[in-house]
Amino acid sequence: MKPDEGDRLQRLDSIKQPGRVNLNPQVFKNHGASAGASMSHSHSQIMSLPIVPPTVSARFASMKDHFDLTGKCSLCEIRSKDLLIDESTHFISIVPFAATFPFEIWIIPRDHSSHFHEIDAEKAVDLGGLLKLMLLKMSLQLNNPPFNFMIHASPLHVTPSLFPYLHWFLQIVPQLSGVGGFELGTGCYINPVFPEDAAKVLREVSVPN
Repeated sequence: MKPDEGDRLQRLDSIKQPGRVNLNPQVFKNHGASAGASMSHSHSQIMSLPIVPPTVSARFASMKDHFDLTGKCSLCEIRSKDLLIDESTHFISIVPFAATFPFEIWIIPRDHSSHFHEIDAEKAVDLGGLLKLMLLKMSLQLNNPPFNFMIHASPLHVTPSLFPYLHWFLQIVPQLSGVGGFELGTGCYINPVFPEDAAKVLREVSVPN
C-alpha cells in the first residue's frame, strides 16, 4: 500500500469521528486536464458531503431493489466470465453489464463490504496491485487516456445490518469522448461498446513485466 493510500484511509476514519456533519465521503482522482485535473502532479482527493446526492441515492435504490427481489447483494452476485477482466485474492475487475462509458472498469471486493476505509493492510496492497494492472491495461489499449476513478462506498454511519445490500466498489472511467447534447439534456448516456467486447479487449491486453 502506498503512503497516500494509507493517508486516505486515515482521513476517512477522521471524517467519521462523532460531531462531524459529514454523511457521504467521495474519494476520487482526476488524471489529465480533460478529466478535470487542476494540478500537473498525480494526486487524489477526498470530499465529504452532509447529504447523499441523487445519483448515489438512485444507485442505492437499485441495489435495494435487487436485494428485495433475490435476497442477495447485486455486486456479490457478479460472476460473469464474459464481463471479467482480471482478479486477485480479494478483488475482481469487470466491465459492468450496463456500463455508462466505453471501457469503464469496476474493481469490486470479493467479500461483501460496505465501507472502503475498513479494509486491512493486506487487502489494501491487493487492491493497489489490481488497480495498477487495470490502469496499465487501459493506458496500453487506449493510448494513455485522461481518466477519473471514484470510490463508491456507503455513507459513513451506515451499518451493514441496516443496509445489507450496500457494497463498495472502485470505478475507473477513461475519458474517450465528450458529453453531447443528448446526454446533457436527458441524463441518459450512449455507450457504443458492448460490455462483453470491452472486457475481452482489456482481458487480452498484454502487460510487460
